[in-house]
Amino acid sequence: MRRILLLVCAGVFLTACSSITIGEQDVLYPKPSVTPQTFDVEGVALTDTMLTVADTVDVNAWHLTQPTAEATVLFFGGNGFYLVQSKGYLRALTRPPADALLWDYRGYGRSDGTPGVEALKHDALAVYDSLRARSDVSADRLVVWGHSLGSFLASYVANEREVAGVVLENPATTVDDWVDNLIPWYVRLFLGVNVDSELQGESNLEFVRSLEAPLLVVAGANDNVTAPEMARRLHRNAGSPDKQLIVVEEGTHNGLYEDPEVQSAYRELIEKVGSAASTPGASADRRTPNRRP
Repeated sequence: MRRILLLVCAGVFLTACSSITIGEQDVLYPKPSVTPQTFDVEGVALTDTMLTVADTVDVNAWHLTQPTAEATVLFFGGNGFYLVQSKGYLRALTRPPADALLWDYRGYGRSDGTPGVEALKHDALAVYDSLRARSDVSADRLVVWGHSLGSFLASYVANEREVAGVVLENPATTVDDWVDNLIPWYVRLFLGVNVDSELQGESNLEFVRSLEAPLLVVAGANDNVTAPEMARRLHRNAGSPDKQLIVVEEGTHNGLYEDPEVQSAYRELIEKVGSAASTPGASADRRTPNRRP
């Protein structure tokens, strides 16, 4: 809260004689909630489970399955993501059709533990391994999707494990770039900003350079949290020979999965993954090099 107040004060100081109007839409953010009991996507079953990611840490996950699924999507949410507020994603991810696994980071919702950079990376791999241990989930049909903060985890997992496709939604290039985008230079004149050393080393640019799996990058033209230029840079630097960039006109930092072009591109990716997995020998060329069976 102290940081927010400092930013507001700096903004007021710099705008001098300008006035600021705060309306209801600036302070009220209604979000429809969902529970396993109220989940109602036709033809899709939801299993509420706890996954063990460390000796004393279990995380809450929802596994969505349907008989006609062509692939499975492992989802990594943003820093404000909670399962109970994921109603839109539950529908969007399963629409192609596809199975999906969404989970609350440690310290969020019903998940145990305290969040941290290294802990989240460890948990991301543990959740992937737990999903892959299922007899009905194969690497050649497994797609990772990361939104905002989750884009770092999705690309990290894609580098450490075998995946068939990657979706980066509202991604950032590096943590330093992200901070620079959030806090303009003129605010920095009045406010000291120090990035924790554990965060400074996180770079999606490094992760995407070694990607070989099909990649879909999605950004909002009006995103003031992760600027669309960061998505463009990731797309340009990605090693995947099969990559697509969509910048949604008027799109912001949330809800891009509802855009028709994004839905179409996501559906095509799932169909591509399903088709490649059904063709003997064809899927091997589309996957990220496997570092662990």
